Amino acid sequence: MHIGTRALLAVATAVAVATLAGCGGETNGDSMQQPSPGQVAPGTGTFKDIDTAARELVTRQAYWQAPAVLDVEQTQRIGLAVGAGERLTQKINTILEGTKTTGAGPVEVGPTVKATLRGNTEDVEITPSESVNATTGSDVQMLWTWLVHPKHPTDELLLTAFLEVPLSNGHVITHEVVLSVQVRRTMAYTVWQVITHWGTWSAVVTSIVGVASWLLRRRRKKQGGAQQEEAPEPSVANVAA
Repeated sequence: MHIGTRALLAVATAVAVATLAGCGGETNGDSMQQPSPGQVAPGTGTFKDIDTAARELVTRQAYWQAPAVLDVEQTQRIGLAVGAGERLTQKINTILEGTKTTGAGPVEVGPTVKATLRGNTEDVEITPSESVNATTGSDVQMLWTWLVHPKHPTDELLLTAFLEVPLSNGHVITHEVVLSVQVRRTMAYTVWQVITHWGTWSAVVTSIVGVASWLLRRRRKKQGGAQQEEAPEPSVANVAA
């Protein structure tokens, strides 16, 4: 082959190799920049959004304001507070005077919080009463109160407050805060039980009286029979006399 032809082929081969190498480099660069299938790009995703929104919340102490003991069949007010402040203290002293403070632990809250109190419907009736939100920025002062009407005496009446904290992205964080309080019996409740159950008591008393009368008659009958057996028969000599 002619020398010129060989040189031309060598140059063409070198150009082709360089071109292929450049294309391969661009392909590799594109594959490194694009995420693989199923891979989530950094900074996106539902959990990332929830975590970011949750950082806007603040942690404050929650505490119950309730009587040390509730009276059965009497409506009494209890409250749940979060945070601290002058306005919150004044409100507690006004509408929850004489109540006992019971710590409920830390909770995360935002500018808006919804609280619902629940209990077993067979044990208690609960009516929402009043809510106060004096929160300004990081100064949290929240108070919810309910009217509680216990239906029967118990050593542990369980009440649960469900707190719903909406986030800026539309999600909601929830907390459960539990209170256990004693419900004591009253004289009025005892009298009411006796009156309402008079039919049952009357039946019981009637049965007891009936059984007692039967036992008494049986005892008298036995005693009469024993006296007749012990009496001596008259002798023949006495009869003749």
